[in-house]
Amino acid sequence: MRHHEAKGALEAARETVRGDTLTGRDALIARAEAEEWERITEALADHAGTYDPEHDPFVQGELTARAHRTETAARPR
Repeated sequence: MRHHEAKGALEAARETVRGDTLTGRDALIARAEAEEWERITEALADHAGTYDPEHDPFVQGELTARAHRTETAARPR
C-alpha cells in the first residue's frame, strides 16, 4: 500500500466517523480505525516505499502482546 492509497482509506474512515450513524461499540471501532489509518498515513509520509504490517513496529508489538496474553491465559495455574 502506498501513501495515496492509505490517504484514501483514511478519508473513507473519517467519513464513516463523521456520518453520525454509528453508536456504541460500532462508533468506537470506527474511531479506532480512523486513528490507525492516520498513523499509517503519517508513517508513509516519511518515505516513498509501501506499507507492510510485517515491518511496522507498532503492529508487531501488538501481535507480540496478543501472543503473550494467549500464552499466559493457556497456562495452568
